[in-house]
Amino acid sequence: MLRFGIFLAATVALSAAAPNPVSNVLELDISPEEAQKYLNSPPFTEPKLAGRTAVLPLVKYNDPRFRTAEAGPTLGHYWKNGHEIENPDDYVEEVYTARQYHGQDGLGAYAYGYETPESAKVENRVRAGDVTGSYTFKAGNNELIKVRYWADSQGFHQEDNIPKVVLKPIEEAEDVRQARLAHEKAWQEAAAAARQQPDPQGEYYRQYEYQPAASEQQAAFVGHVRQRRDVSDSFIYGPAHGVPTARTTTEPEPTGPPRGFFYQFDYPVSVIVPKSSLQGESVNPSKPY
Repeated sequence: MLRFGIFLAATVALSAAAPNPVSNVLELDISPEEAQKYLNSPPFTEPKLAGRTAVLPLVKYNDPRFRTAEAGPTLGHYWKNGHEIENPDDYVEEVYTARQYHGQDGLGAYAYGYETPESAKVENRVRAGDVTGSYTFKAGNNELIKVRYWADSQGFHQEDNIPKVVLKPIEEAEDVRQARLAHEKAWQEAAAAARQQPDPQGEYYRQYEYQPAASEQQAAFVGHVRQRRDVSDSFIYGPAHGVPTARTTTEPEPTGPPRGFFYQFDYPVSVIVPKSSLQGESVNPSKPY
């Protein structure tokens, strides 16, 4: 709850400082009927990647442009792949408008969704228990993967454009094949020899009754004591005559009518990319939010 409060306060501060305030909704402790109004009309129902709003130069903390309109959300030191960028002129800051929402009616229904530069998702659950949702994301080759799924009384279902993997039989290398054949030949020769002259020790041991080793007996005893201890731990003795009483660990059920909530907000997200990846695009020095 504390994390959410800090994040929400930061979001409100960003929206207040922006020329065009972001869209924020925060409704807590509302009736199921009020919550359902939000769940029935969410901000978006199809997952789409967040749209880019600007491309800005990297402005370091010791740059004269620091804290000016030319600086984007990421200020000061810049990091990529765990290392600080020492040549900020070779990189740019892409700014996107991310969005998210989440609501519940207190009676089992919910809806949530988010949009970021790399992935997006929406999901909805009705009070009867059926779930529908879809998501999209960029694969390693920048291919856009889209998945739609639903769960009902018939189970879980999915439709997608994920590239299908064609399984191929394993191709055995020649040296591995020769080693396998040699092993099989040696095994067959050993089996044939055993059939001609069986191991006499097998007949010798079968005339005596098997007795478990001392280590096996000790393990069985320890397991029995542990089982008895687990049973005894589930009881505590009462104050009168040592009568065992069942231990109670359940928490009391919350009381009161069901309540719901709903929130939504937009916020800027930055992605640092090499300037060479823009392919001729110009850097926008204006602040996008």
